[in-house]
Amino acid sequence: MAIHSLVKRAAVAAATAAVAVIPMAGTASANTDAGYVGYGQANNWNAVYCVQAELNYYFYNQGVRFPTLAEDGSFGPATYNAVLVFQNRLISYTKHADGEVGPLTGDMLIAYGDPSMYGNCRNALPTTY
Repeated sequence: MAIHSLVKRAAVAAATAAVAVIPMAGTASANTDAGYVGYGQANNWNAVYCVQAELNYYFYNQGVRFPTLAEDGSFGPATYNAVLVFQNRLISYTKHADGEVGPLTGDMLIAYGDPSMYGNCRNALPTTY
């Protein structure tokens, strides 16, 4: 009887663990194959939108005086300049600011951006992880 009870408890524990993992299966994961965002790039609409929205969130919440970007999914001079400002504030210690969103800038946008956009933008932006 004791072995039967132990097996039953193990089965319940395994089922509970499996149920706990199911929600995690749907969570966002990085898209290390996502294209760069910037001039001369393919510029997926969703990726550019995420760059614009995440930059607006960052600038507002960090008290950075920068004009609000139109979140229109179109990469232009305003988005380019905003990326440069962001890079100069956060990542210039590891690379030069180039106005292009590659994996390092993507990492920082995800880290400092709007948590409510995490899944959508984590899949759209290039990242290192």
